[in-house]
Amino acid sequence: MKVLLATDCSQQAAAAAKFLRSLKFTEPMSLTIITALGDPYGSSPESTQHWFPELLRQERARAEVHQADMAKLLRERCTRIDTICRPGHPVKVVLGEAKDLDCDLIVIGARGHSFFGRLLIGSVSDSIATHAKCSVLVVRPPEEEDSQRDADASKANRILIGYDSSKASRDAVEELMALDWQADTEVELLSVAPIYDYLLGNGLSTAAIANEEEIFKEMKQGGDQMKDRLIKKLPKTQSVIIHDQRVGDAIADLADKSDSDLVVVGDSGHSLLDDFLLGSTTKYVLRHAPCSVWISRHHRTNPDPDTTAADAVSNGTSE
Repeated sequence: MKVLLATDCSQQAAAAAKFLRSLKFTEPMSLTIITALGDPYGSSPESTQHWFPELLRQERARAEVHQADMAKLLRERCTRIDTICRPGHPVKVVLGEAKDLDCDLIVIGARGHSFFGRLLIGSVSDSIATHAKCSVLVVRPPEEEDSQRDADASKANRILIGYDSSKASRDAVEELMALDWQADTEVELLSVAPIYDYLLGNGLSTAAIANEEEIFKEMKQGGDQMKDRLIKKLPKTQSVIIHDQRVGDAIADLADKSDSDLVVVGDSGHSLLDDFLLGSTTKYVLRHAPCSVWISRHHRTNPDPDTTAADAVSNGTSE
């Protein structure tokens, strides 16, 4: 298990390290801790050439101390820990290293708890989570004033999984279940059945109503089947299905109401045009969920020869 922990020496990065420590992977974890030091030479070489080398030296020294603290914190969980400090833009540095190392998971801290803070999650976290080829865990710890949860701030005791029976969502569950969770961990499998916008059509046709009901029935059956599998390992698993036009909204809202610690969504990918015009469900959840978000791309490295054409058409939670 190759994990890349990206840190900018902030409190959010420290919280991400603590969250990672709480996860118990069933296979040995090889960890790389990486810090991008910035590269102002690229934008204004003449104005920075005199003072940047000294700043770079100071930042490298600070990062190395911070990385050493993280390595000490995570030593018990890892078979190997490497550290990297490299000049350059954080997004390029992290994504480039993740590709070179063929990482399974990138872990990074997020900023912001308010509505606008979550919406503006931070260009670095957002870009890494959006463009990474592997799975990404964006850690957003509880607000500091939430004293009741301080003791559990670095753990995932309540997990919400966006599930639509697609390959992306099935593999997201499999990726999550590759970890050892405590038996009292609460898991909600949320399926969001679509609602037709009859205002854009010709009214409530019998065929449309029947099709909507059939989709709801199939999604409920899929959720119940996955629940029956998970409940053997995690007894506090339940399947929830709702009607909603806005899948991302439904996931973020339930995460808020359930006081979830972690939301898991499978990302099957979007075209550039779709992302530009609509924004994917995955990106919406990342920006609006009030807790940490695990974006699973496990299916991209876990080909399923039996996958049907229907799996290629996402119903929403795996966009």
